[in-house]
Amino acid sequence: MFLRPFGSTSEKATSEIHINNLQQIATENNWFLHRSVLTIISDNGPDWKTDCIANIYNFGRFWEENKLDALIWVSYAPGNSRYNPIERMFSHLTDLIANVIIDLDPTFSNINHQLDSALVELNKYWHNKKYDKFKIDCRPVFSVNGYSFDGHQELKGKLMKSSIKHIMNEENDNIRFNLQLYLRHCVRSSYYVSFIKCTDSTCVHCSRHPVRAKKTIKLLRSSGNYLPWPQMTLNKYHYDTFLQRTHAILAGEKNTVPDQQLPSGPTKLCSACKLPYIFSSKADEERHMMWIHQSNVTSNNKRKHTSSPGSQSTSRPKQRRIRTRELSPEY
Repeated sequence: MFLRPFGSTSEKATSEIHINNLQQIATENNWFLHRSVLTIISDNGPDWKTDCIANIYNFGRFWEENKLDALIWVSYAPGNSRYNPIERMFSHLTDLIANVIIDLDPTFSNINHQLDSALVELNKYWHNKKYDKFKIDCRPVFSVNGYSFDGHQELKGKLMKSSIKHIMNEENDNIRFNLQLYLRHCVRSSYYVSFIKCTDSTCVHCSRHPVRAKKTIKLLRSSGNYLPWPQMTLNKYHYDTFLQRTHAILAGEKNTVPDQQLPSGPTKLCSACKLPYIFSSKADEERHMMWIHQSNVTSNNKRKHTSSPGSQSTSRPKQRRIRTRELSPEY
């Protein structure tokens, strides 16, 4: 278990903060030397929402930078976070520090250093304690001066705009190309997002960094690019275990698709994306179509314009054809 405090009220929890913390933990503990698949269980707060395109961009960037075979990010639906194993464990840990007061060390002038010192003291109460018969290996994550990933608020502001002039602006080229790369490998549902390497030989990223966890990726592809989804057995409110669902899918059984029985009704899928990608709203759909499939949108608009009665009856002078640069197959 890794613990990191927030140094001030101005340091808001965002997906950018989370991936920087994950990057620090992964680097210090050599996570990705022998691991290429990472699964994250979150609490579905605003900083983890799957309906925020900036969050998806940030985790896509983390997946690409670390050359992961798969990055899976899931959360519990509202009202069900009590089933999150992390929150259940923290309930037990909170009991262990009841009535404990840890004073900040005045010898440190910086609040971050004071909290780092307090974190060492807190670690003494939790390290090697047991929860559900498992020993807790508690490790503090200290504050750092610099981050690997930054620019979240500026990125979020840009991605929320959907005008073609803004999207095709030269200064947004990198954001647009990166987002298109990430979403070519992204599966998105209401409480689930994943990035998985593809088998496309024209994909520069995946062809340069072949899959290492072959059995895991085979399972995910057999599951329709989802994790094996929980399925209720004949006994009401009893579900198969993860291993039971895994063996069933590998034996040929079809995986249950998420979002089929939401109280709000079925979700709308993007018909242009190769992988399942749902829309959280009409505005989300419009932004997605402009950022990812803008060539289809602009060509459809041109067809509508040329087929209108006014355009058919009006003669226009011929204009010189301008050659435009086409995107590489990777995008």
